[in-house]
Amino acid sequence: MSSCYRILKEQGWVWPRQLREAPWKIPRYEPFRPNQIWGEDWTLLTIAEQRHYLLTIIDYFSRYVVVWGIVKTVTQAEVQKLLVLAMISEGLDGKAHKPMLRFDRGSPNMAHGTRKLIKELELLMSPARASRPTDNARQERWYRTVKQEEIYCYPSYSTVEIARYCLSAYIEEYNERRPHQALWNFTPGYVHRLGNKTLIHQHYQQQVRIAKERRIEWNRSQLQKIVSVST
Repeated sequence: MSSCYRILKEQGWVWPRQLREAPWKIPRYEPFRPNQIWGEDWTLLTIAEQRHYLLTIIDYFSRYVVVWGIVKTVTQAEVQKLLVLAMISEGLDGKAHKPMLRFDRGSPNMAHGTRKLIKELELLMSPARASRPTDNARQERWYRTVKQEEIYCYPSYSTVEIARYCLSAYIEEYNERRPHQALWNFTPGYVHRLGNKTLIHQHYQQQVRIAKERRIEWNRSQLQKIVSVST
């Protein structure tokens, strides 16, 4: 392969390819409010020894799992249903600002029907570069978490109903009770509802101040115990 490339290049038949700049170097890919950028993707899971898929849409600002579903196959119909459900669940119909949709270039995403629906919903398309999973990094990181903490704990879910029940419980835990390090140890649901980084940081500083005061108070109580014992 390298010999073919060298020969073609010597003949002037190879042209330089200009790659799009990595998304994390572009300011518009760092959201400052909820429902500004969504990541959409699917991952594999096994139910009754058969292949199924977990589809999710995650909010880039809060890491909040907006909507999800389990399907036997992934076609444009499943992707379109997920998009409509996300718009309904977040109440975005009629809102001035609609999310930018981040996804890979799989055929269900790039199908004519899906692109037409995205246009009708007034979403902005932002397909990832080919072979660049980091272009949808927050979605991929979520899948790593749910696989390690839930999906990989079972060789196979016995039924679709059990899989839905287990994943529903886990996603509820992830959204509402599991602290997220990237969110100053707040939960995605809390950050999604608060929707303001300045307020989130103020709440974080308040918690740090309370923790310091409690630690100082505890140290004083321990010192008093030592003094009382020594006297």
